[in-house]
Amino acid sequence: MIYDETLKLLRRSYGKPLTDVRVESAVIGISFTGVKLSTGACAIAYTPEGAKALHHRDPSRKRRKPPPGRLRGVNVRRLLFGKTNEPLEKAIRVAVLGALSAPLLRPERYRMVADEDALDLLNPSGMRSVCLVGAFGTYIRRLQAVRSLKLRVLELREDAFNGDDRRFYVPAHKAPQVLPLADTVIITGSSIANGTIDGLLSCVRPGSRVAVVGPTSSILPDVLFKRGVTMVSGAAITDADQALETLSQGGSAYHLYGLCARKINLFPK
Repeated sequence: MIYDETLKLLRRSYGKPLTDVRVESAVIGISFTGVKLSTGACAIAYTPEGAKALHHRDPSRKRRKPPPGRLRGVNVRRLLFGKTNEPLEKAIRVAVLGALSAPLLRPERYRMVADEDALDLLNPSGMRSVCLVGAFGTYIRRLQAVRSLKLRVLELREDAFNGDDRRFYVPAHKAPQVLPLADTVIITGSSIANGTIDGLLSCVRPGSRVAVVGPTSSILPDVLFKRGVTMVSGAAITDADQALETLSQGGSAYHLYGLCARKINLFPK
């Protein structure tokens, strides 16, 4: 799996010092979960709807490890190698994976373009058939304006769409039928946190352009490139404390850019 293979790469990159890295602070925000490590690095990952429902239903579940309020000081190995499938813990693991990746996302390893939107770099005018995984309102509006472009949007919930955007809705379970039809596939980074990224990429037609986008995508991209991904577009946190403070007050990624984060787009060299 992509998560496991990426973790192996990080372990080789860090070696023994990985055992000394701990969580300095963490925030479970409405939209994103953020983690700052003892190294000073920080990353965020999408807080899934399932995580919110879990806490509402069972806020004192004793099997949760570590329990709420006790993330600070936890060794990252304890989090990264957790086997639970609880949505919130998976989000925390991916945020930690991103924070560990952050110092390694350098120009000498990858071709990098900062402060540009992923869709601009993909050049929508040259697209003919696009499958968007996740109901990105801004992307839907821009793509539907492209003449002669066929747009399909894979999404779990039809109510995630606004107004006329529902006409592009395709139920997520139809991914094997829809993804091979697209010459360009844009996948939300939250698919890394919810574990669907592997299955989605396996359905993509060889030769199609594939972009994985969103702050949750801010992990070491080598394994994604190996699986045919063309571009990984994530976020580089420039002020960890400000980012966590913003998330704790209900902020989303939109509120971080220009304040304490930059968009980074990575391509294989």
